[in-house]
Amino acid sequence: MRKGVANIKDVAAAAGVSISTVSRVLNHSGNVDDDLRARVRRAVRDTGYSANPLASSLKSARRNQIAIVIPTLRRNYYTDIIKGVSEFFYEKEIIPVILESDGVFEKEREMIASLEKQWVDGIILIPGQYEAGEEYERYADSLSGLTKSGTGIPVVLVEAPRMNPKLDVVRADHETAFYAMAEHLLEIGRRKVAYLGNAEDAPLYPFATRGVEQAFAAYGLSLERRYVKNNNYTVLEGYRSMKELLDEGLSVDGVLCVNDQVAAGALNACLEHGISVPQETAIVGFEGTALSIVTSPSITTMIVPRFEIGAAAAKLLHQRMEGDAGGPREILLRVHLAIRASTMNSAGKSLDVMFSE
Repeated sequence: MRKGVANIKDVAAAAGVSISTVSRVLNHSGNVDDDLRARVRRAVRDTGYSANPLASSLKSARRNQIAIVIPTLRRNYYTDIIKGVSEFFYEKEIIPVILESDGVFEKEREMIASLEKQWVDGIILIPGQYEAGEEYERYADSLSGLTKSGTGIPVVLVEAPRMNPKLDVVRADHETAFYAMAEHLLEIGRRKVAYLGNAEDAPLYPFATRGVEQAFAAYGLSLERRYVKNNNYTVLEGYRSMKELLDEGLSVDGVLCVNDQVAAGALNACLEHGISVPQETAIVGFEGTALSIVTSPSITTMIVPRFEIGAAAAKLLHQRMEGDAGGPREILLRVHLAIRASTMNSAGKSLDVMFSE
């Protein structure tokens, strides 16, 4: 290699490939064999070549940057999804930018509008709310029409319903999950079951609630409204909701919770009221976080593959960024129930029950 600052020709020569191949690898455009890609990256390191990001951005609409818009970073559920997205794009040398909408529709909409002006290459969106009305419908429709320099900005929804028919969706099968959670309580003989669900404007509320109601119907029962409390995913909300039910004098022998934090709060409220778990009241959570293992008793929970959800969403978004123009896809990921001491003392540490996709 000649003396001086290395250029793209030097990289191509060192890697034994064409300049166009080096360009495709550096710009993350087009399909390049993994071995060739590795050779080019090694040659870049060996030659000390450094691309000019400003010049590259002027030649191409690609910025090698995507955005992840989430309601909050305070839920481990979302941070695990982010990790799945980030690790996938790290391998592609694409930078993810994380934005919090605080679960507020107006803020989320403003963020998306700002991202379109910033020319990101793609967006992974976990909506904070799902509302009825013309304003929300216009926003949902706009998500499939985002552009930069005449090129579309793909959006993949995560843990949400399909907000318009043109959008891709990656999520857990909440309807199946909550059906199975309710069925488990009913199978072990619980009939006075409380449902500590999420807010009614939460994106997946209809799916989860429908699953619960269908399980009850299969047993010839109905979910009584007085046993239903809406929550915001926190331990304190679970504690408050369960305490309200007990203070109202309701007899509760089973509790179905929207996540493990709410389940932990409900468990605490039961123990505080002298109610033994699971002998008198059985509790089921959702998510499969570490919290469900460290409580005493440990909490039966529906384990959701959060990292895999993020990785699947990232892969799908990348395919769209690379020009995949196929029809919209909905990917439902597999869940499984880990049966623990909060529903069955005899379950020991964990008994896993799998559910198909």
